Amino acid sequence: MVFVKDAAELRFVLFNRAGEELLGLRRDALIGKNDADLFPTEQAAFFVAKDREVLSGKRLVDISEEPIHTRRGLRVLHTKKIPIVDGRGEPRFLLGISEDITERKLLEERIRRADERQRILAQASAALTPDGGEPLFEVARLALPVGGDGCIFLVDAASGASRVAVAHSDPAREARWRRLVETSNLVERFSEPARAALEAGAPLVLNEIDPATLASFTPSAADAVELAALGPHALLVVSLRGRDRRLGTLVFLRDVTPTAFDDDDRAFAERFAQRVAGDLDNARLYHELERAEAAQRFLGEAAERLAGSLDVDELVRLVPRLVVPFLGDMCVMYLLNQEGQACRFGCAHVEPDKERQLVDLVERYLPRGAQPGAIPARSHEPILDPEIDEATFDRRGVDAEQRAHWRRIGISTAMAVPVRARGRVLGSISFGRNLGPRYRSEDLALAIALADRVGISMDNARLYQEAQDALRARDEFLSIASHELRSPLTTVCLSVDMLARGLRGGVSVDACLTRVEGTRRQLARLKRLVDGLLDVSRIAAGRLVLEIGEVDLCALCTDLVDRITEEARGVGSEVHLRARCDRTIHGDVLRIEQVLTNLLGNALRYAAPAPVHVHVEVDEGGARISVRDEGKGISPEDLPRIFDRFERAAASGAHGGLGLGLYIARQICEAHGGSICAFSEPGRGAEFVVTLPLSPQAPSPSATSR
Repeated sequence: MVFVKDAAELRFVLFNRAGEELLGLRRDALIGKNDADLFPTEQAAFFVAKDREVLSGKRLVDISEEPIHTRRGLRVLHTKKIPIVDGRGEPRFLLGISEDITERKLLEERIRRADERQRILAQASAALTPDGGEPLFEVARLALPVGGDGCIFLVDAASGASRVAVAHSDPAREARWRRLVETSNLVERFSEPARAALEAGAPLVLNEIDPATLASFTPSAADAVELAALGPHALLVVSLRGRDRRLGTLVFLRDVTPTAFDDDDRAFAERFAQRVAGDLDNARLYHELERAEAAQRFLGEAAERLAGSLDVDELVRLVPRLVVPFLGDMCVMYLLNQEGQACRFGCAHVEPDKERQLVDLVERYLPRGAQPGAIPARSHEPILDPEIDEATFDRRGVDAEQRAHWRRIGISTAMAVPVRARGRVLGSISFGRNLGPRYRSEDLALAIALADRVGISMDNARLYQEAQDALRARDEFLSIASHELRSPLTTVCLSVDMLARGLRGGVSVDACLTRVEGTRRQLARLKRLVDGLLDVSRIAAGRLVLEIGEVDLCALCTDLVDRITEEARGVGSEVHLRARCDRTIHGDVLRIEQVLTNLLGNALRYAAPAPVHVHVEVDEGGARISVRDEGKGISPEDLPRIFDRFERAAASGAHGGLGLGLYIARQICEAHGGSICAFSEPGRGAEFVVTLPLSPQAPSPSATSR
């Protein structure tokens, strides 16, 4: 942070952005203010005193630690203040340069406290070091000589330690106390004031416990009898409090020695509880840090493996293998199709036999989309079921048979997350464990992070596949275009060459005219090909122009059918027209003619010698034109893509063309505010239906009108 004050009134005249961020104030809220305007009185007085020291001594002052209250809380700064003097050597301004050393001081303080704790709690900390045994039991035993006849830890499982640890100077009593504590939560049975005191951190001392108080500690009559037989006459209870939570309870008891707990016992219990709680908290944080580091390694390795594949099916199979066993005993990934239905999946389980059962289960219910793990793909929200009980089975299961399958596979905790990319849900990943810890919010966050990486990889695979498809389409188009353009050019060249030779050799005029007519047809074909390419270019550039005028569709279709009748007879086909037009429409007559010419040409090209039926109808709702043939039809695989650019049906290779006609037809229809669609079944012909409004509403992005 850098700031400048004027020497006269010590008001701020300059503040850099780091200072604004530190104080949480904008520059216009700082300039012109003094310390008293911004800080508490005592702190402002300290700052002013240091400023006066700098200005009066005309020298640099180094403040190694300068506490400052900011909107981010108390921060510690290392500040150097320097006078800025004029030509006469008199201070005009004060320059301050501050470094935020809060984190460094916090770290130094943390290290200092850790060193002190290590010295004081060396013996207890050594016992709490995980070594494969029961560390809390060892600590409880350490406390027995000075704490009481017995020592009991009731610790929350989230701390990473055993929930119950019981030690007693008498082994037989130790076993009896352990069984009793595991079935009766003593703390929960305390009175409300006693529990409130423990929650607040105050110790609870119960000396000379009467039988009625003992009986109140357990709802079980048998346990009450056992408690009375053990006969504790004094209890000292202290909360185990960590940095930000209550970790559990420490109980010292006396049931053999007759003495009561005094103030010295209470002070020792508090210190001992503090030490143990500190170590438990450190152990918890250490385990969380280890888990966080392991999670980052897992995500890094997963991202690397995912990046190695650009095949969607391979990714669906790979993801569950990456998850198991780090994030679960089992994992299922579901992939959605364009309609949002689960269509593919991948499974993994730590046990091969159960993996086969899992695959069978998912396969059986996948077509119905009835898998609990697929729910996030539909709801777009993650699911966390920390504990799978009978109620969860009933709520999540589809039917009794599915629930029975899940029970045989075994699952005690589960979660599921959606897989997203570019705002679209691609599928979901479900995770489950039968043994091991329950899933928590931290596990769900890790699963979401993994799903994000999977989504990126799936999207990359999709983009790669689309790029490959585009390259194949480009290569196929270039091959087709070169062939389609070369054929008429070759014919024209040959015709012109023969015509030249014929004229030199005295060939008759009729023969020359025949060759000229053939050349004209080939040039017309070449022009159509070039016009198609130009139309595609105009569409891509948004420059498809519509010349809007009044159009009589019935007259237009009648004229087109008349013109194409001769061509239809040449291929052994017939064209039947049925028209009913109550009114005219507004549109580009030449572009509409281009659409209908393409549809009629395709019908004769692919369906001949089968007949072609044209049905035109115009009413107040708009225009509908149907071109139907009785040919071989279009395969279901080709039907969804025939309106795409450079696409041709698989069986159309023998008929030539660039694969642009239907693409241009669709663009023209949409530019008019209408549509074109195709219906077909193999062996039963094809029907193309064009719908047009009575008048275009507004120019589309790819068309303009004039």
